[in-house]
Amino acid sequence: MRLLKLTTIVIASAIIFSGCIQIETKLFVKKDGSGTIKEKVLMSKSFVNMLKGFAQSFQDSTSEDEFTLFKDEEIKADAENYGTDVNYVSHDFIYEDNWEGYTAVYSFSDVSKIKLTPDPDDKVEVGMEEDTESAKDYYYFSIIKGDIAELTIDRPEIELNENELEDSEETNSEDVDNEIGEEFLEMMNGMSIKINVEVDGNISNTNASYVDGSEITLFQMNFSEMMKNKDDFKEFTNKQPGSLEEMKEFLQKFPSMKIEIEKPVKIKFN
Repeated sequence: MRLLKLTTIVIASAIIFSGCIQIETKLFVKKDGSGTIKEKVLMSKSFVNMLKGFAQSFQDSTSEDEFTLFKDEEIKADAENYGTDVNYVSHDFIYEDNWEGYTAVYSFSDVSKIKLTPDPDDKVEVGMEEDTESAKDYYYFSIIKGDIAELTIDRPEIELNENELEDSEETNSEDVDNEIGEEFLEMMNGMSIKINVEVDGNISNTNASYVDGSEITLFQMNFSEMMKNKDDFKEFTNKQPGSLEEMKEFLQKFPSMKIEIEKPVKIKFN
């Protein structure tokens, strides 16, 4: 899997979940390399209720166990998905009018042991697991500690389509135009994936593309915003950039879609 291919996975997840999943992950890093991971996972209540009804139809009528999509023990066990020596801290369940899910906090002492992936299947199974764990792509981290610390982020490779034929692009574009309708777009509505990194201090120097105060964005897809321009969204689902410059131009069309292309990303903070 490569970084651009992950966008395809996210789209497929939107179809399977009918756009009903939102995942936010924030990595907070201190100057000594320690920090926390905060995650927020939400699913639409209508989809949760559908799963509940489906589960109950196969449940023993004498069983008193209530269907729960998000389980305490599974949330605690998620710590190991972020790397070695990651510890569970706390979690709270969220019950809103239209959404249900949880927020969780994990801690670590060494950011160089942390790995993050935007793959939604890492949080909620969508039935598209890779054959091996190594097939997944992750963001990895290293740090030079000190009063002025330097955090380095190594992103997954970006798979560019340098050899794609122009006539093939045109044919694929026509196919996508025929396939993408209003019903498809509605299925995507509401889905979002986001990975942020925040440092404990002021950023004095960085080559990161998306900076907001002491925080940078590594990956973001907000389908509700992206679908406001149907033509550009069709192009997004069909055309794969052939160069990093073309990738930059492509991303400018979607302010709600952010993919960090710098490799590596360096952040100096004090």
